[in-house]
Amino acid sequence: MQFRILDREPLYHGFFRLDCYTVAHDRYEGGSLTIRREHLDRGDAVAVLLYDKGRDEVLMIAQFRIGPAVHGDDPWLVEIVAGMLDAGEDPEACARRECVEEAGYEPDRMQRLGEFYTTPGGSSERITLYLGEVDKASPVADGGGLDHEHEDIRVLWVPRAQAMAWVAEGRIRSGTPMLALLLAFSGAFSGAFSGAIGGAFGGALGGAGEALRPRR
Repeated sequence: MQFRILDREPLYHGFFRLDCYTVAHDRYEGGSLTIRREHLDRGDAVAVLLYDKGRDEVLMIAQFRIGPAVHGDDPWLVEIVAGMLDAGEDPEACARRECVEEAGYEPDRMQRLGEFYTTPGGSSERITLYLGEVDKASPVADGGGLDHEHEDIRVLWVPRAQAMAWVAEGRIRSGTPMLALLLAFSGAFSGAFSGAIGGAFGGALGGAGEALRPRR
């Protein structure tokens, strides 16, 4: 299966960038299809679920989000540490920096859980997920975010079982913390820092991708 980008029309360039792409791609049943799609470029990001293994607690954060506010929902969401990658920045280095800035902790160990596209129908944003081990009693900074980025972040230490219950009850309504908690502590992907999580996740996605590719 092949595709070609035929044209890119810039529409807006601010903090994010909006372009309209004309793309030709192969069809499942043969032939090709030409489409126009608006694309929001907001860069790639990282997210980290911080975990105190001895206390069996996870660090969640709460902050205001414009998306649910526009929807008329409660805009203070329960999330995990996250941030956007600077150009050329190593994802793990970015993840460690964000942990200090937002939560006030420097992880002792980091386990890559995998990566995913947030809204592939309209954006190329890809998030790399990590599980970070910390000691709740040993912060290295105040956390709470950066003033010049207009961040106002509350840190919440929560028992792991309670966080998983919040997912089941719908109290966590952002996809990134849901996925991180499920990958780290549920089913086939449980076993923090075993070294097998990332491989299992990547292998599962790779197999699914091959199965969904059309046969030529």
